[in-house]
Amino acid sequence: MNEMRIVVPAGREWGLVVKTALGASASLAGLSLDVIDDLRAAADEAFDLLTSQERVVEQVSVITSVDDGMFNLSLNAHRAEQNTKCRPRDPEVAQLIIGTLVTDVKIEGDGCGIFSVTMALPAGTR
Repeated sequence: MNEMRIVVPAGREWGLVVKTALGASASLAGLSLDVIDDLRAAADEAFDLLTSQERVVEQVSVITSVDDGMFNLSLNAHRAEQNTKCRPRDPEVAQLIIGTLVTDVKIEGDGCGIFSVTMALPAGTR
């Protein structure tokens, strides 16, 4: 397994699809069940953060890969084109939660909210 890519609608009900695909990808990368549970919880928090913005998110892409002994996960929001006045959601709480579950987390946003969450942890930690 080198890379997995999926794109799902931004609806909350699609979070289960993301967590299921992520669990399979992480298992193929050799992560333990405990680590996979933490990773799925972090992904759930990231999915919620991305889809709970004022600017409408139409889809979320999920990319996993294993590079240099690290399992990498990226969730990216595909936002609607219309641009309205925005009040971005503060990602501090989400970053703290995700940071307790994975070793490295990076959240990117702009004046209209968060559009990308990436995280990484050592692969093959059975």
